[in-house]
Amino acid sequence: MRVLSWNINGIRASKRNMKEMLDSLNSDVICLQETKVTRDMLDEPTAIVEGYSSYFSHSKKRSGYSGTANYCKNHVTPECAEEGLSGILTLTDDDSIGNYGNHTSFSDDEIKDLDAEGRAVLTQHKIRLEDDSIKNLVIINVYCPRFDPDRQDRHMYKLRFYALLQTRAEALLKAGCHVIILGDINTTHKDIDHCDPEDEESLKKPSRRWLNQMLWEKDRDPSIDDDINRDEFNAATPYTVGGKFVDTYRYFHPDKEGAFTNWCTLTNARATNYGRRLDYILADVELADKCLKDVDILQDVEGSDHCPITVDLKCTCIPASTCPSLCTKFMPEFSGKQQKLSNFFTKVSRNEVSNKEDNVLCVNGNTEADKVKLEGVKTDSRGLKRTEDVSKSSQPVKRQKTGLSKSTSGAKQSSLMAFFNKGSEQKLKKCTLKVEDNSSAEKFESAEMNSKYFKNKDEPTSNESQGSNSDSIVTTSQKLVKENSNETTSVWKNLLGGLGPAPLCKGHNEPCVLRMVKKPGPNKGKQFYTCARGEGHKSNPEARCDFFKWVTMKKK
Repeated sequence: MRVLSWNINGIRASKRNMKEMLDSLNSDVICLQETKVTRDMLDEPTAIVEGYSSYFSHSKKRSGYSGTANYCKNHVTPECAEEGLSGILTLTDDDSIGNYGNHTSFSDDEIKDLDAEGRAVLTQHKIRLEDDSIKNLVIINVYCPRFDPDRQDRHMYKLRFYALLQTRAEALLKAGCHVIILGDINTTHKDIDHCDPEDEESLKKPSRRWLNQMLWEKDRDPSIDDDINRDEFNAATPYTVGGKFVDTYRYFHPDKEGAFTNWCTLTNARATNYGRRLDYILADVELADKCLKDVDILQDVEGSDHCPITVDLKCTCIPASTCPSLCTKFMPEFSGKQQKLSNFFTKVSRNEVSNKEDNVLCVNGNTEADKVKLEGVKTDSRGLKRTEDVSKSSQPVKRQKTGLSKSTSGAKQSSLMAFFNKGSEQKLKKCTLKVEDNSSAEKFESAEMNSKYFKNKDEPTSNESQGSNSDSIVTTSQKLVKENSNETTSVWKNLLGGLGPAPLCKGHNEPCVLRMVKKPGPNKGKQFYTCARGEGHKSNPEARCDFFKWVTMKKK
């Protein structure tokens, strides 16, 4: 059984077919984070994928934000599925996984707030171990909050989310389930998990201390203080104990360097593997001893600023006979129980309308004779029957046209370039008149031109004549469009003053890349040139050099 975790950074951003993408990941349970879809944004091709059942958790606060999802192949259909960690979002007891732990350390508003951003979705599977014993395996897919240094409230939110996650995981273990916590944990554990370890203060970060106390003794970093007062530590509660989980990657590769899962896309840091390990698969100690087979970091899989990670388990899954109620196929908009908004804008043909009218007229008639009796009988908008002369009904009904008719004046809207280059449109008309020598000026005066073809609306042509002239017309039109485009570009450059060619960096003598300052401050919005290579260590000659140059605009 293979389980995969991936921060996809927007499930709709992928240009590939959803089934094709899922199949390429070659896993039984695929857990995605940062899907960035809310319930109203979820479309059918994303929600319903052949061969899979899917379970989503959406943000209730912001649209296109956060979000998690589990895709399970049919042979690993879960028995239960839940949204959130606290249980307040679970609608039915039949599909409840249960075992939520002691929440006395959390206020009611705090619990609601922690489960309101769609950061956790759980699926429970029945598995058969190698010793032929059957156990429940709960997969907790989480997208832990990011620490925003400018917002202290978000730092507290992150720590309290950690505390709720540990509370639920340890409660499930206590109930006899095996537990896997996976996803974007949004912290690095050891210095080896970061491309550029920070100073000694980083070892005191609450997020690193929380992850360190979560793991068993063999995985802990001795340089991180694990003496935690659980009454005062915001990332834990007095009812949690710690030391119950194994970092599956370090279980097999305790000292491997460069095992990163996240890179900065703005600096092209992935090219030099200048990143961090923020994504983890944590398994309970007993499951790790009995079932762990292999783990991997799929750094070659692109499409996000994170890469997928996988774990292989030595067990088989016993699929449930039916999917839990959280499954997307039971949503009213996908199960056919809810009228879709798009149906109101679908164009219906006259034949379909007439067929529907015939069906309405023949509701009470089961024979041909009954249909004849209903000849000439129609219903008005209130459903009342009224008779009508059949001979009259066969005549066409004249309807009064309403609305604005299309303009036939042939007036065209002036282009923006006309304000800067008054002779461009006249030049274009003159070029148009020269397309064919035998054509009159009046014929091409009203011709419509685009990048693909000219089409004369006034004189219909045969297929043969159209085919013979099409090649020359298309070639001429393409030349005119290209000439006009180049002229437009030159006009804008003369008007605004281009930046000119990019300077060469001093480290590699290569063209630089243009960037803009987005950080608030006096330089926000200013542009600058920097080395185009990916970010990396200063000792790495393949990494970008320290070249920097502010952009100075040309004066007219």
